Amino acid sequence: MDQTPVTERTDKFIDLPCRLILTNSGQLLFQKSGTPLKRVTNKEGVTSEGLESPRFNAATVQKLVLNSFLEEIYATLPALLTRRYHIISTNNLIMYGILYKKLSPSLATTMFATNVVKDFNRKNPKHSIVDLKHIHPGSVEALLGKNQALFQRIENEITEAVIENIEMNAALNDEDRQAMLMSVAKFISWIDRRIWYIFFIIYQTNQKEVMKRTFVTMVARYLEHTRLATHLSNLIMEFIQNAEKAHFERIIVKNGLCPRDDVDRWLREKANRDLVMQMAEREGQMLDLAWNMNPERMSVGKQYRIQVSISNYGLIDDTMRDKLNRKLKTNTDGLNISDFYQSSEDPDKLGAGLGLLYNSYLEEICKKEGIHYKCSIFPEPRKEKTSVIIEISL
Repeated sequence: MDQTPVTERTDKFIDLPCRLILTNSGQLLFQKSGTPLKRVTNKEGVTSEGLESPRFNAATVQKLVLNSFLEEIYATLPALLTRRYHIISTNNLIMYGILYKKLSPSLATTMFATNVVKDFNRKNPKHSIVDLKHIHPGSVEALLGKNQALFQRIENEITEAVIENIEMNAALNDEDRQAMLMSVAKFISWIDRRIWYIFFIIYQTNQKEVMKRTFVTMVARYLEHTRLATHLSNLIMEFIQNAEKAHFERIIVKNGLCPRDDVDRWLREKANRDLVMQMAEREGQMLDLAWNMNPERMSVGKQYRIQVSISNYGLIDDTMRDKLNRKLKTNTDGLNISDFYQSSEDPDKLGAGLGLLYNSYLEEICKKEGIHYKCSIFPEPRKEKTSVIIEISL
């Protein structure tokens, strides 16, 4: 059976200058391999062991996510919109990595609960299988090698059935359906090889069709969750656009480059944008973007929590400042984004429409699937700084 993952990317590297903050187990992994680490600060200013580079290998970083070796990806730059493709790619590799990580254990739990596997365990108490760890890798490789044609046929049957399931799902829009279809092969390629060992046991019985349908339904269900990655990427980019506008406006007005009412027109010139980015870097006024997925403090049970945060310096008028101060005295959980947007009379200020739309998509999907989702804005009026924090648990 071919276990080489089918890639969705045509490029090997993601050009997003960032710091990779490792978990304790991730640090041990690199230390054992002899890879030199450096002291880097995360978004909260805490120093830890990690890596820093102008770009990173997508497959390598996804494997770090899959194995819980990566705590945070942190980018701090004078501008982010020009990195749109690479930011979306980073968000997708994290979200998909978590889904790949959860799929095999979910399939295993379902299989262990079948009467076929329970019966196998009763008849083979010395070789009972109640956990994937009980399956010896050597036994798996021997079985797959001996029955290569059969396993390839099984994989093809499941792949075709998953594709049919997606194509027949009337609840999906065309964009989501196409994204899911493109991901089928890769999801199946990431299934733990030990799962196929258990599947082989069931495949020899009259329960094989029942198990196949269950298997297909579960894979299709996980593929549906890829919609979260799409909508989350859209929401992140909308917040980044809003943050960058406020970020540039603050520098422009502060340095008297043009009147505030003329900022949008002034920024249309590339030379002006380049000048503002140079000033931002010189003044240390950067846009911060971070994905945190530390399993040691971000996970609950079998759920993996991803926290995305976007921070910027920006102009807050006196009315907004007073309102935020009053709100923050009574609410330490931050502000709901709809409250924040609606408090501004300017429809362009901090971008009102699309952010709310993408947020409502995510809220609707997560509520339906029983997935924890929260999006809040944490303003710091005295610093004229604002952070958007998005949390989602898979």
